[in-house]
Amino acid sequence: MVCFYQVMCVDRLRLLTFCYCVSLDMKISLNWLKKYIHFGISAKELSHRLTLSGLEVEKEETIGTDTVFEFEITPNRPDCLSLLGIGRELSAILNKPLKKPFIKKFKLPKFASDIVIENSSDCARYIGVVLKNVKIARSPQEIKDNLSSLGIRSVNNVVDITNFCLMECGQPMHAFDYDKLSGGKIIVRRAKVGEKILAINDVEYALDPSILVIADARKAVAIAGIMGGKETEVTEKTKNVLLESAYFDPLLIRRSSRKLGLRSDASYRFERGVDMEMVEQGCWRAVGLLSDVAGAELFSFRDACKGKTKKQKAVEIVLDPQKASQFLGVDISAAQAKNILTKLECKVVLAAKGRLKVVPPSFRADIKADIDVIEELGRIMGFDQLPSRLAAINPVNMETDQKRRFKEKLSTLLVAQGYSEIISYTTLSRADLVKAKVPQAELVYNQNFLSEDQEVLRPSCLPSMLNVIARNFKNGQKNLRFFEVGKIYLPSGEKDVFVLGLTGAHAHDWRTPQARRVDFYDIKGIVENITQALKRENVFVSQVNNASLDKEESAQLLLEGKVIGFLGKIQKDILVQWDIKHQDVYFAQVLIDALCQQDAKSTSAYAPLDAYPSVVRDVSLAIKKEISYQNIKDCIKELCEPLLQKVDFVEQYLGDKIPSGQRGITISLVYQSPEKTLTDQEAEEAHQRICHKILNDFQAVKR
Repeated sequence: MVCFYQVMCVDRLRLLTFCYCVSLDMKISLNWLKKYIHFGISAKELSHRLTLSGLEVEKEETIGTDTVFEFEITPNRPDCLSLLGIGRELSAILNKPLKKPFIKKFKLPKFASDIVIENSSDCARYIGVVLKNVKIARSPQEIKDNLSSLGIRSVNNVVDITNFCLMECGQPMHAFDYDKLSGGKIIVRRAKVGEKILAINDVEYALDPSILVIADARKAVAIAGIMGGKETEVTEKTKNVLLESAYFDPLLIRRSSRKLGLRSDASYRFERGVDMEMVEQGCWRAVGLLSDVAGAELFSFRDACKGKTKKQKAVEIVLDPQKASQFLGVDISAAQAKNILTKLECKVVLAAKGRLKVVPPSFRADIKADIDVIEELGRIMGFDQLPSRLAAINPVNMETDQKRRFKEKLSTLLVAQGYSEIISYTTLSRADLVKAKVPQAELVYNQNFLSEDQEVLRPSCLPSMLNVIARNFKNGQKNLRFFEVGKIYLPSGEKDVFVLGLTGAHAHDWRTPQARRVDFYDIKGIVENITQALKRENVFVSQVNNASLDKEESAQLLLEGKVIGFLGKIQKDILVQWDIKHQDVYFAQVLIDALCQQDAKSTSAYAPLDAYPSVVRDVSLAIKKEISYQNIKDCIKELCEPLLQKVDFVEQYLGDKIPSGQRGITISLVYQSPEKTLTDQEAEEAHQRICHKILNDFQAVKR
């Protein structure tokens, strides 16, 4: 148990006894606590009541005739890091009076201690009291017993009293040997570059300007709020003492403690924030005890604060008991609320309409609004005592999330096509992006990443898909069909996408003696199947130059002239980077938002089955290789032929009979009228108009 930053050498031939950290959990002795409040219930019941009030008792230990509780105090309740703090809670819980210790009054001396605070934001208040003719001796047995119950070994009466006051009222204090302070002065400042200090735990610490120190005219004599220095410790030869009681910046103490790897009971309290008013009350409590126990004489006093920081005005909160009753589900009268809050040392005044004006004490900075006051009432009454009932659920007509429904529909379609869903991490390393040849001009960086694998938010799902495929390859799985409905992250914002990964052999069919490998047209066909199932007839495919894909087997998807995705075969050298060898891998990535917006616009209407027969005409062409099938479809669509119902791609031929730079393709055209049976002449005339346009627009030749 940390008791404070003070040390005393008992025997130079034995290990030094230091008052520093063993366990930083808060402990209280029930025998010691009885001096402030008579609780009159068993230790088990006391533990139960405190835990239900929010002060969790982690451990209960019997030591002789005493019982010691160990608490886990949350950071917002530094007021409970003392016996008086726990006693105050019990006073409210049990509705019993709290007996506070007597604080002896002293007439302020005419001499002022020499104290300088260089920056009031580092140290908002510093009280220095010089005590003369202090008689160093053993502490009274009562003080030794109280400290011993909490695992604090007695050192001497001066050190023991600072530890006693720390545990009693929660205010850390430190005693310097006044005669060892150079110039007899105290300076609260930042450490100098290269400055060092030998602390009372016999460890030398290297300091820097980020650490606050207590210094005399020559050197640092303590690490502020954490631990005292060896050179100015109180020993059996000490005659005069300078007692320190202060308020240090909590954030500064926390950072210094972590930087030095040094924690103490003092830092445990300072980094959570001590009570500004207790700085003085705790000081006078210690001075009174030192006067009684060690015969100390008050010589000088100084309450120093650079700029004389003004006391902040207390917040006044108006509490409506009726509102509190509604929140907690139990009737609370104004008198009952006032009694509880008064026990918690709030100032309470009855206001108009039965309301209460509540001013929280200085040590309860966490109480800022009426809801906080209501929580205090429920906590002290005991949440287990509040009635429990099911919440009333009123039916509400909630609009369905259109995008969520669309994603579910999309996933269902992909599963029906034989694809398995994966979920991958949205963070990547930049090394993965380089391996996948993903452009890195504009990346969204993760500022708090724990490893290189979380350095950036992915601008593409390609590296994520390759990681999954590579892992499956290592486990012997080679025929893979994966999809993911996820997100990519661009400087313009996050985008919803669906991605496909395809590799291995095509699905086995007993009618086909030998299974073939999947190719570009398989993944293109899946994308087209999905867009057709979603009734996206206006999605087109065109050529693309993508750094990650093979130039001969890649394409981009267009919707109303805008690029919404891409697909194709991943380049061989990229696959080698992921240890995927002797295998073709195909990938597609499509933006969901564009498709979803179209889905919201589209409507379905009933259409009867065709009543009249259709006429089918095929046309075989020799055409330039760079002219895609989509170009031909667009050309046919421009003609707006009313009898044309369907255009199908039949085959492609790349044999010797085709001129160099060209390819042979066959297209099937279906003609039909909704009003009558077409004659051969009508179908032929429409067919010739379409063929004539194709031949003229693309300089194609009929085969």
